[in-house]
Amino acid sequence: MVVINLEDASDQDILQVFDDTAIASLQLKGYSPSDVQVWAWILTAKSSLEAALRLLVVSSQSDELPNYKARHVPTFVFLFVLRRTQMTTQALRLFVVHAWQRLGKSNISGGVLAIRDLIENKVPQSQRYQRDFKRPVEYANTYLKMSETTIVIMVIRLLRHARKLWPAAFTSISTMITTQIYTTQGGPSLHEPFILNEITSKRLSFLYNKVLHLLSLPSSQHPYRAIPYHQRAQFNIISRMNEFEPALTINKEGYRAVVRVQLAHRKTIREREWARMKAKSWPPWKEEKLGIDADVGIELGISRANESLSRLSEAGYGPQSWEGTARVLSGWDTDRSPTIQTRTILSKTTGRNHTRSRNISHKGAELESDIWAARIRATRNLHEGWACFLAHQDQKVPLSEAVYYAMFEKLIFDAKRRRNKAKGKAAPLSCEYIGRMAAERSGDGKEVSDLPTDPREGIYISTLPPSLDEFFDMMISSRIQPSGRCLSFLLSHARSLLEGFKYLRSSNLSPTVINTLLECQETAVRRDWGILKQIPDFIFASYIRLLSRFGSADFCYVVDIIKGHVTSVEKPALSISPLMQAFRLVYACKPSYRPPWYSLLSALTRSKVRLRDDASIENNDSEGMATWSAMLRLVGQMQAAGIELDFEGFHKICIGFEKAILAAERILSELRRPIRLPIDNSAASHAFPRGSIKAWERSRLEAKEIFDRGPHTLKTMFKKLAVSHLGDEDLGKGTAESMLSKPELHNLIDPNILLPRLLEVPSPAELHALIRALGLSRDYSGLHTLILWMAHYAPELKAVADELMNGSELMRRCLIATRAFMDGSWFNLVTANVEQDEVLREQAAAGDIEKVYVVIEEIEGWGGWPTDEEVEAYCRRSKSFKEKNSITST
Repeated sequence: MVVINLEDASDQDILQVFDDTAIASLQLKGYSPSDVQVWAWILTAKSSLEAALRLLVVSSQSDELPNYKARHVPTFVFLFVLRRTQMTTQALRLFVVHAWQRLGKSNISGGVLAIRDLIENKVPQSQRYQRDFKRPVEYANTYLKMSETTIVIMVIRLLRHARKLWPAAFTSISTMITTQIYTTQGGPSLHEPFILNEITSKRLSFLYNKVLHLLSLPSSQHPYRAIPYHQRAQFNIISRMNEFEPALTINKEGYRAVVRVQLAHRKTIREREWARMKAKSWPPWKEEKLGIDADVGIELGISRANESLSRLSEAGYGPQSWEGTARVLSGWDTDRSPTIQTRTILSKTTGRNHTRSRNISHKGAELESDIWAARIRATRNLHEGWACFLAHQDQKVPLSEAVYYAMFEKLIFDAKRRRNKAKGKAAPLSCEYIGRMAAERSGDGKEVSDLPTDPREGIYISTLPPSLDEFFDMMISSRIQPSGRCLSFLLSHARSLLEGFKYLRSSNLSPTVINTLLECQETAVRRDWGILKQIPDFIFASYIRLLSRFGSADFCYVVDIIKGHVTSVEKPALSISPLMQAFRLVYACKPSYRPPWYSLLSALTRSKVRLRDDASIENNDSEGMATWSAMLRLVGQMQAAGIELDFEGFHKICIGFEKAILAAERILSELRRPIRLPIDNSAASHAFPRGSIKAWERSRLEAKEIFDRGPHTLKTMFKKLAVSHLGDEDLGKGTAESMLSKPELHNLIDPNILLPRLLEVPSPAELHALIRALGLSRDYSGLHTLILWMAHYAPELKAVADELMNGSELMRRCLIATRAFMDGSWFNLVTANVEQDEVLREQAAAGDIEKVYVVIEEIEGWGGWPTDEEVEAYCRRSKSFKEKNSITST
């Protein structure tokens, strides 16, 4: 019996809602008005994590809710929570756990850690009501069996969030289908034969093929790195399909889903061996370079994607434009001649998002152009791609944007290759090794190979490839405007701000949208933020990247030039930097897409970025420290917009901290020098280049704060990103100061649930940036604990490194950097010819170095303790070493 306070206005409102009919309906289900209040409490949570915590609190009969007897939350409430557009990775993990709980795979009970600190408002107390409710069913903490439709809806929504946030959860989510679907219709258990009738077989075949398709959609974050998760989940589905009797058939949608994942996967050992055997001429037929190669047949050149296409054809599905495009990218042209196996994420359909030329009169011509675009991509160098473009022109078929887009990639990346070659960025390796690796890696990235020097290896072209400007004018003269991914690519790789604006003006975007992007007045940008929302996320991100890359120019001046308002070289009175314009646009639009925010973070890491109009070379170190504060404020804005930082953003934060701490170190070194008073006032400006004593003191305090608080900020961010299901004890007690505190709710995770140990696995480059940041700040205990963490999750780190072409080298670089900072080698080499400086010659204690040495030696595959030669070579290649050496030598 509960008491209703009729004097309370909220209680009176509740009584108006819950009339006798509503109460009778609730009674039939075993619920009361207090239950409805609890459901509303869950659904009205401000954030997804808070909603997940509230859901688990109610479901687990936590002591945090002593006045409410937990009953099962209806499924529709859970499904409605999953409709949220924004979600955090931690919330998604809890939702996956709760999904398994509903499916009967996890019996979660007991208290919840620190719920009072995680949830702001308590659930409304049920004692405020005084009506007797006869409860026909006492649910306790059990759930009704979910229908097949409900399970499918739940899986679809979980997969949608996993693609955005946590691809590693694909296997766990797909297992919900393989272990639960058939049994919900009264079928046998997992240990009995799966004999199906015709109707059930068709229904399950449609369902499983649809899940295969959903698992082929690319992930939002690092789509190529996440491909192994897609593949593993698809194999799980296919394996289950073969267990039925008769086996479930894979339809065209399912075959295409498998092909898409295989095309995006990196080459296998067999595929790399076939790539090495290809001739340098075109077409790249097999060339016997060794005597043993004569025994190798053409079957070695059948890639996994090509084999899946063959299964598709054997199943009775006729080839269409999509299959032709996929076959070309898989290593074999439609005429059975070889191409270069190209790693790509192929759209689920072809002929989409292409700007039709005026002369294209039927869809077939446009779809045929997709195959030609694939032929251009499936080449190794600019001349081979240009030869394919000319061959397409000879077909007298109107060109589409897809063909121009593919050729733009060849032109731009060939120009990048020539620039890198002119700068001498080639690796110090033997020519034979470089040639073999280039052959194996052709097609794994968008980079193009060098043009062959042997005329017999080159391909005949009637005309030389045009320049980028000439080719763009050629496209415009064909009345094809850049749009979609083509426009995004051109904006991202524009060589100047003027060139980027030219692409923007020539695009198919409306004049209103273009003028809003070019608007210089801050008030106008805020007023027209609704127009910015009309721009596709990836195009908006590319435009922000364009502004961030050329952040030191005068934005308004360039805008006036592109609009034709300026004919002289005089600059207008009002001008802002493109970087400030990028900040205005992002703050006004607040996109939920990470790349625009990360473009701003990348711009702040550059050495010569200016945040103030009066910034100059003399106070560049102050600007370097100021950018660190600006990066932290930007991260705060991201979090306020509902966007959580991932390891890609954390990587940029670490680079920005390295820039700030080097600037702080230079300032502190300058302040430690003895001050020489000027003889006369004319020399005062030279003696005090940084201004007044107050400015010196302010700079000193800012520099000291970076050293004191910066490492803690980085470790806090890393702790949030690297949270696992396990606690501090996994790092070893008493070995070092822990960076990872016990994650809340860790004892709610049933170990029987197939979930990864980490929410996100960092790449070797991201770990290296953190190691450098901790090393430069002399946080040796942090380095020690990080190595322990890396050792504990060595299998996960190795899996990520194996997906990178140079993953093992990058992982080795992390260990070399650790030793360089732990034993002081980095600081000793930097200050070898400089006056004694006790700060720069700090190193970790001998005992800590010995502990790190033992950990590195014990992990198989790490290569042991780095050698002196590796450390010296690392230090001399380091950009920070060169900057510091140039400073100390003056």
